[in-house]
Amino acid sequence: MNILGITSGTHSSGIAHLKDGKPHFAFEEERFCRVKGHEDFKNNHYRYPYLSGQSTIKIKDFNWGEIDYITSFWDLKSVEAMWYGLNLGPFPSEKYKKVDHHEAHCHLAYYCSGFKESTLVMSLDGGGEEYYGQFYLGQKGNLKYLDGIHVHQKSLGQYYCMLTELLGWRRLKDEGKVVGLSSHGKYVDWIYNAFNDCIKIKGHNTDDCNKQQQSKKIYDDFYKLFVEYNPHNDKGPHGYSKEDIAYNGQLVFEEKILQIIQSLKETEPQVKNIALSGGVFANVKLNKRINELDWVKEVFVTPAMDDNGLPLACALTLHKKLNSNFQPFKLKDTFLGIDVDSFDYDENLFLERPCDLNEIAHDLRDGKIIGWFNGRHEHGPRALCNRSIIANPSIPGTYKKINDRLQRNDNMPFAPVVMDKYAEDVFDCKKSKYTAEFMTMLYDTKTEWQEKIPAVVHPIDKTARIQIIKNSKNPKFYSLINRFNDITGIPVLLNTSFNVHGEPIVCHPQEAFVHLSNNIVDKLVIGDRVFTKK
Repeated sequence: MNILGITSGTHSSGIAHLKDGKPHFAFEEERFCRVKGHEDFKNNHYRYPYLSGQSTIKIKDFNWGEIDYITSFWDLKSVEAMWYGLNLGPFPSEKYKKVDHHEAHCHLAYYCSGFKESTLVMSLDGGGEEYYGQFYLGQKGNLKYLDGIHVHQKSLGQYYCMLTELLGWRRLKDEGKVVGLSSHGKYVDWIYNAFNDCIKIKGHNTDDCNKQQQSKKIYDDFYKLFVEYNPHNDKGPHGYSKEDIAYNGQLVFEEKILQIIQSLKETEPQVKNIALSGGVFANVKLNKRINELDWVKEVFVTPAMDDNGLPLACALTLHKKLNSNFQPFKLKDTFLGIDVDSFDYDENLFLERPCDLNEIAHDLRDGKIIGWFNGRHEHGPRALCNRSIIANPSIPGTYKKINDRLQRNDNMPFAPVVMDKYAEDVFDCKKSKYTAEFMTMLYDTKTEWQEKIPAVVHPIDKTARIQIIKNSKNPKFYSLINRFNDITGIPVLLNTSFNVHGEPIVCHPQEAFVHLSNNIVDKLVIGDRVFTKK
């Protein structure tokens, strides 16, 4: 059975193919058009997945004529327009099946979790159709709807957008900066109360507000409370900082979602696991709090948790509706993009030679920054060692060096990739190690390692957004990090996405060569070859 999922819009657009219940490919349009979704949102530009459709030529065993079903959370008329945007001729409307936005998020979370025991499945984001979130019980391979946050209630996703903009940053772009900044602040009673009273939790839901004024209502409520609760009354030193606002805003955000989770646990006391999807769960600090709940055995966070994951999510949802015996499985990896088997480069600018992993491991030891381009690109917002910039995390100054090169001014440390057999030695990650393969959660760093790998550890709370790597899933990169460990005694490398700030992660070799040309990276590894500037 061949199912194609498709979406378009002002901040996410793409296609995905599910072949006999297994992900075959999943494309985000921004990787091909080179325009980040937040720029489309800012400019109110509606984007179709045209280049995603054109890029299917790179995928083996895919034929447009063999598609059995087409699915999306958009209505038939909208999907027909997307189809024409792909330039594929008349739309086969008889093959179209609509699914729900949040239902799709939840299906993606549950059916990629591999969980066999009772699971609480949650979707929360800025909004989708008639809901801002939905909650399901996953049991014996099936999902049962429990409750949802409706559009006449306040959105926790919009709350965090408000917090991001309040701090002078841009929604759908800079939320990660708020997460990083929050650890630098402190608890301030009146700021906490202003946020806390801005949005209320009632059982599984948030408080009501006018449907048409939903996001504006959160802003209005907070600003009103902020003025009322401010003891300085704008007449003197305010006694607060951006760090304090981020800290208290993040704290309230975490507490509200934990309230909902605990309420759902009381309704379904048998649940042991949690599967999460929707843009809210890009918040790795929140995910850590959820993982630390005493009764939680395992947490799984969808690798493509935001709306870029919806094409695959819709396809999985429809597959389950058509195949009642379909069961949760574990993803092998997220390498669902395109591979590159041939490319051109300017021989007048670059030198090429075979790649020697021993040489690259020594380069990393000596402080060189390496661009790593290998195999199919990753699906989702995280670079997971196929389109990555890598470095030695132990060298003082590495954080600032890479930040400057990437034109990045961020409070979040870079992420570590760690060999599976050493993960528990370096980080406190006894549970939820499967989701750690996709870099979707924070974990505490063991005390003895905090000063050894400073470039990947938060300077205040000593957490890290880790990626656990296995030889069975990425043998070439595993071989590299193993050799680096043999040389240095450090089984960890710094891993950040292969892009300068504000650009999508590189997709084609030509974009990687620009980074080498501009001295963003010192060496570039593509497949079995290494390139340097002349």
